[in-house]
Amino acid sequence: MRNRKKLIISLVLLVAVISAYFIYVSISDKQPVTYIPKEVKINGVFLGESKNIQDFQLTDHKGKPFSKDNLIGHWTMMFFGFTNCGYVCPTTMSELNKMYHQLKSELPSDKLPQIVLVTVDPERDSMSKMYNYINAFNADFIGARAELKETEALEKQLHITAVKIQADNKANDQYMINHSAEILLFNPKGQVQAYLSFPPKSDQLVNDYKTILATEIS
Repeated sequence: MRNRKKLIISLVLLVAVISAYFIYVSISDKQPVTYIPKEVKINGVFLGESKNIQDFQLTDHKGKPFSKDNLIGHWTMMFFGFTNCGYVCPTTMSELNKMYHQLKSELPSDKLPQIVLVTVDPERDSMSKMYNYINAFNADFIGARAELKETEALEKQLHITAVKIQADNKANDQYMINHSAEILLFNPKGQVQAYLSFPPKSDQLVNDYKTILATEIS
């Protein structure tokens, strides 16, 4: 079990490194980069030039539409995962929950980030499964899903990697998914402002978020 856990963590970190590389290449090739101010020190990548994204269409765990419009007017932390994830996703959700409760005691309600989990496994993650999973961590969080084609389109524009690994000699629904584990931070304009690194720690997330809030973003 311990070796299996180490293997999963190693694979996730490898995916994270690959994702970080593609994020860097994409930003470098497609838009001018404003150098990160020295005072913006976070556990991750702060984008000096915020990244605009195209609209997308998801459905939240309560059956309501969730699109780019839902990112406007407040900060959002978005994480890609799935309910059958054995370690990375529940760990991240747990740390986000701790972070959220700490921020709730320190910040006014209009400064609290919206927390969103987008499933990379819509084939198995039904609406009811997403509902139960989200509420097991925090009723204020949002779970979102779409059909696979729409999910992959969103992953592509946000530089998220998700790779299905089929279990040997198992049924078609017996598989794991290795995926990017960064937490994306969107500013109130609905633009990507930062990628927060894995593994997350609640205290670090609190510090990173408050540091970014204190930074003047044009």
